[in-house]
Amino acid sequence: MRLFIPKLIVALVFLALIGRLYQLQLVETQSDKYVTTVNTTRYVPIRPFRGEIYASDAKTLLAESSPVYTVAIRVSDLPAEGTSARFYVFAELSQVLGITNTLTISPAVTLEKNSALREGVAKKLADVPLSGFSRVERMLPMQIPVNKEFLFGATQIVERHAPVVRFVPRWNAPIISDDAALVRDVDSALADLSSALDITGTLVISPATQIAQRPELRNDLIRVFGETITPRIDNITVQNWLTGNIPPRDIVNAMQLSEQFTQTLTLENPVEKMVRTSDTPRYQTITIASDVPRAVAMVLKENAANLPGVVIEQDYRRQYPLSGKVQSLSHILGYVGRVGSCELVRQNPARSWVVGLLDSIGHAVECGIVQKKVNPYELGIPRYLNDDRIGKSGIEYSYEEQMRGQMGIEAVIVDNLGRPVRAAQVVQPTRDGDSLVLTIDITLQRKVEQILRNWINVAEKRRATMPDRFSYKRSYLPLQSGAAVIIEVKTGRVLAMASWPAYDNNIWVDSARSQELAALLNPPPAQRAENQRLAPLTNRVISGQYPPGSTIKQFDAVIALQNKVITANTKIRDPGQLIIKDQYVEDRFYRFPNSVPRDNGWIEVTEALMRSSNIFFMSITGGNREGVVNLQPKEQTIPQGLQITRLAEGLTSFGFGAATGIRLYGEQPGRVPTPGWKQQALRAAWTTGDTYNASIGQGNVESTPLQLAIAGAAIANNGKIYRPQIVRAVVASDGTILQEVQPELLRTLPFDPAYYETARIGMRRAVVEGVNVAARNECSGLSIAGKTGTAEFGAELTVRNPNGAGMIIVRQSHSWFVGFAPYEDPEIEIVMLSEGSGDMYDGSSTIAVPAVTQMMQAYFGVTPPNPLPTGCQMDMPPLPTDTTQTPVLTLLERADHR
Repeated sequence: MRLFIPKLIVALVFLALIGRLYQLQLVETQSDKYVTTVNTTRYVPIRPFRGEIYASDAKTLLAESSPVYTVAIRVSDLPAEGTSARFYVFAELSQVLGITNTLTISPAVTLEKNSALREGVAKKLADVPLSGFSRVERMLPMQIPVNKEFLFGATQIVERHAPVVRFVPRWNAPIISDDAALVRDVDSALADLSSALDITGTLVISPATQIAQRPELRNDLIRVFGETITPRIDNITVQNWLTGNIPPRDIVNAMQLSEQFTQTLTLENPVEKMVRTSDTPRYQTITIASDVPRAVAMVLKENAANLPGVVIEQDYRRQYPLSGKVQSLSHILGYVGRVGSCELVRQNPARSWVVGLLDSIGHAVECGIVQKKVNPYELGIPRYLNDDRIGKSGIEYSYEEQMRGQMGIEAVIVDNLGRPVRAAQVVQPTRDGDSLVLTIDITLQRKVEQILRNWINVAEKRRATMPDRFSYKRSYLPLQSGAAVIIEVKTGRVLAMASWPAYDNNIWVDSARSQELAALLNPPPAQRAENQRLAPLTNRVISGQYPPGSTIKQFDAVIALQNKVITANTKIRDPGQLIIKDQYVEDRFYRFPNSVPRDNGWIEVTEALMRSSNIFFMSITGGNREGVVNLQPKEQTIPQGLQITRLAEGLTSFGFGAATGIRLYGEQPGRVPTPGWKQQALRAAWTTGDTYNASIGQGNVESTPLQLAIAGAAIANNGKIYRPQIVRAVVASDGTILQEVQPELLRTLPFDPAYYETARIGMRRAVVEGVNVAARNECSGLSIAGKTGTAEFGAELTVRNPNGAGMIIVRQSHSWFVGFAPYEDPEIEIVMLSEGSGDMYDGSSTIAVPAVTQMMQAYFGVTPPNPLPTGCQMDMPPLPTDTTQTPVLTLLERADHR
């Protein structure tokens, strides 16, 4: 209790000092200082329009920037604060935008007693039913004046009954500065101050009902203030008022009424509140409404003279018109999203290297190593604002620089209150982003996706209906994924790229579909493992890394021929398997069989490709002499083979183990294993068995479908490795072609063209003479060459032998086919992968091959024979038909329209 008054006095001293400071700094200086006008230049950013993305026909829109309008207010241009003209602007804006206002009638009884108010409401708000207004009651706090006489008793009440009771002080005597008092002890100084100050105030009791509920509080009040206080504390005041919504059409009338009855009516306008509470500088705009219909925006523009301060800003909404129907486009296009903190650090240049270094260090934990650009000529406006959008994946990410455009900058000179002193000047003009024309044929893309899905469904149906002797295959996880890509053999252009499962990338840009996005990113616990396995957000064509299986044998052949390990006529003994003796452990042997364990006799390279002989390619890479125990000495004709070093060098030259360089976010490099890699990654020595596995695309070899397509195209075009291209042209916002992207030849492999021809002959024989019957001329109507692959993956399973003789060890496998057409003059290379279907009745030849065949038929416009001749594969799903495209504007027409 004794400390309350000293505390109060100290607080009052501080208040007095602050008051004096205010007087010296802001009041007296206004009359004494020299009149000086201080102007400052502020820079206002103007966002560019993002470029669009078209299919190869330069007409079909794949990513669209639809104009949207934002209504904003620039405070510096509004009528003066508190004027009717200012509230008229807010009222008119609310009316046009359909913003509901709130009208309060307080006290409510005034409506009954004041006939003029009642008539005004009835006349101007005839369509507003007052019966729908809410009656609000509020008990006012009890306020008791406290003079110097009752100050001590009041402080006692505060001490006993806080926080229900509080004291609001005020002082009535001026504070006299006494410099000598500053050097005396605190107690004597406080004593002097307390006697010098005439302290009064108000005792506030809230809620007032506590007086009746707390007898001790009531007694204390009577003890301090006397019996005369009783009528006051027993009279609790209750205030009530009516409040209700005013529809937009009646807002102007309601505003007029509120100006007429200012003591009773209060109109609360959300627009006025947004402006009043915003801390945005006066020369910048405050967003009032986004995504306003164009008709509404035009009305506001036409009435700009009557609505000072109202600004119509144009922005864009990103949409992907075809991604809902052709979802594989989503992986190609990617999406845009709000710029993140790390992206802001990376994209916005620094004014100096010191600032850049500090910015990089400051975000190192969150963002890792950040490379900052330094631009000393920056005007203080970053390239990206905090609420900007940026490409997050796919084309949107990879071509962000082109499609972003250049932010415009206007210089505004403002006074010390933030008011513009003259019209804004353009410092840097806004340049809309460039549009892209892709190499993707949208009709082909749609068909490739459908064909891929059809054959994935065929694989899944086979799995689910496997007979009892293969019952273990029914326990495989459902087959639901795959990938396909088509490129031009002579240019490297990507004509179609499909990965399944996919998704509709509009969920990233459509706020109404936020629940779909949440379910995709954070599925329920029961679905997380399945979602992770299927990975619908992953573009398997460039990011999926798989063992390529026997598709790699075409490259083995060319590399072995070039290194003189064999000639085109060299024959090698294929007994159906190679058995290798362990060089360290006695009586331990390793078996390396063909996929079909049969004795193929003596075969040369084209027959080995036709039969997909594992033994042949193991022999030419790892040799068939050292450690091999099931061949006679005269059959051991390849002493060493390529060995892993030359094999790895050859595969690397074809592009394996490194990204192809396609300008698409997320490409993975695959892997070509070497002894050094194995020692570092697995802490184990390299063996002949590792070389054998690598030669047939197993073990630790990994490739993406796109890598296989580029390497396969090199076989078809005599060794030319192209950078795969996804963009055909870059076009300015006015329709001018800025760049036509030319094919980029990365290198020509130094191999003899005859060796490519040998490999092509072998792949042609695989179709004409082998088991790939769906691709034969009489079945497909085309001249196709290619190589299948059955690539094992996952854990080994011990299952009952289908023939009933004991147990066997099996692994699930993928289906591949890498093919080109026409055989005589190759135009396109196609790679198709069906995950997990390799052992679904030879999935490579009966799923991957017919799928690629149908994709080629779609590209060349060939209709298969009907009915199919005897001997052709009969379970072919129908080819997708052409669909009529929605009429679209050309690039130039859209530029004019915008």
